[in-house]
Amino acid sequence: MDVPEDQLQQLYTWVDEIPLSRPKRNIARDFSDGVLVAEITSHYFPKYIELHNYSGANGISQKMYNWGTLNQKVFRKFGFSVNKADCEAVCNCVPGAIERVLKLLKVKIAKHRSTQSKKDESDDRLDQPGIARTPAPTVPAAAPMPSPAPSTVQPQVNVGPQLYVPPGQPGHHIPQNEAQFVPAPEAYAQPSVNMQVPQAAPTPLPPTYGSAAVLGDGAATLLADREATIQELRETNEILETKVRKLEQLVRLKDAKVQTLMSKLQAAGIS
Repeated sequence: MDVPEDQLQQLYTWVDEIPLSRPKRNIARDFSDGVLVAEITSHYFPKYIELHNYSGANGISQKMYNWGTLNQKVFRKFGFSVNKADCEAVCNCVPGAIERVLKLLKVKIAKHRSTQSKKDESDDRLDQPGIARTPAPTVPAAAPMPSPAPSTVQPQVNVGPQLYVPPGQPGHHIPQNEAQFVPAPEAYAQPSVNMQVPQAAPTPLPPTYGSAAVLGDGAATLLADREATIQELRETNEILETKVRKLEQLVRLKDAKVQTLMSKLQAAGIS
């Protein structure tokens, strides 16, 4: 897919507006190693890329390595990718190849910046003091249990069998049903009353802010995006640590070579 002539000038103007580390004399050759494409990406998304990972190259293998690193570590963060055929065409300075890649890159950058802008506006609205977050539902407090009204009915208490009192003696009385009382030696039993008041059932607590029941779909998506960003930063940190170790090894090798050369020079009596 070649870029139409009317869009080429707009594409070149867009590239000229971005400060790059070296002048653009032949766009096919200057952009073939991917370094300037990395600088364009860093201009718009500086947190996505580390420019020291990309060095100028003339060989095809190093150029392909740079483009492969861009594909794996940078472009995938905003949904962009350059296929192998286009990478090889750009590395071999095929006319029109880099223009085709830059056009697709420009579209993806604009789309991703628009998405980021909308997300930032949503975050700003949530952080404003005048914007109320979704409140947790409130549950009315349980009404106190009413005290039982005093009863006018006296509880029936079993006082046990009454003692027999002969007629004519104090305390003798005739029951209404004319039943004959049987004398019993037991004393009056004390009444036992056991009153239980029913307990109110515990009121369930409302869900707090930040739980799955309160968070909406937008907040959950935002949390997932931030976790993905944290994971990518951890991977980048591991890559940087590996490169630091390799650089330290190179420095030690160079120091050893310098010492060897100095020894040879001293043995030859030059220094």
